[in-house]
Amino acid sequence: MDKNIQNLFFKFLLVFVVALSLGVLSWGYYNYRQAQNIVNPERTIAFTEEGKVIAKPDIAKVSFSVITQGTQVTAVQAENNQKMQKVIDFVKKQGVTDKDIQTTNYSLNPQYDYTWCRKSKDDTRYCSPKIIGYELTQSVEVKIRDFDKINIIIGGLSDAGANQISNISFSLDEPEDYKNQARIEALKKIEKRAQLLSKETSLKLGKIVSVSESGILPSPIYRDLKASSESAEAPSAAPIETGTQEITVTLTVSYEIK
Repeated sequence: MDKNIQNLFFKFLLVFVVALSLGVLSWGYYNYRQAQNIVNPERTIAFTEEGKVIAKPDIAKVSFSVITQGTQVTAVQAENNQKMQKVIDFVKKQGVTDKDIQTTNYSLNPQYDYTWCRKSKDDTRYCSPKIIGYELTQSVEVKIRDFDKINIIIGGLSDAGANQISNISFSLDEPEDYKNQARIEALKKIEKRAQLLSKETSLKLGKIVSVSESGILPSPIYRDLKASSESAEAPSAAPIETGTQEITVTLTVSYEIK
């Protein structure tokens, strides 16, 4: 065999043997990892921590109603609209904007007389319902952002024409900002635990493979302010405490084990 051809053959054979060896090693390592995954298919470790933020409410919500009664529907509606407009104008003068004023109820209901056919107080016969008038109830919810105006607004609603004042509540206008703070706190705790584990053991952690979250948003804080036009002085003088709210976020972060 020609010497050049012989050298070329040996080089080809050497390359083939090296490639075959690498292939066998790769196949063996692949099967080894597959076997590992069967025993521990996830090869991850998870840490769970809680982040907590205490926040002071920044908006107050007050509900009030204007109730009007009468015998004619159009007259009742016109009177109610006039009264409600006066109340809304009063609220706007205190700095409340249109976006913070929302109608929550508008109901017009007939009023019935069930005694019209009776001749005396001892007469107990059944009378078929007879419409004798109508009652219109319009309810509005107002967001108050300037807490210095709370007592002024509540105290002046009855004078402006509101028949009912109730359900003042305190809540957070943008709770997501506080949730982000709680998330960061929880994540810092998790990172600290992960670093400690890597330092004190032989485990080497890789990339984050999953993150899950659960959280508790606080319910609004309610204060009872049931009042009518006959007792307008009560809410105007009452001290109103907003309290604080706790926002909690729980994070579970899974790391790859190298």
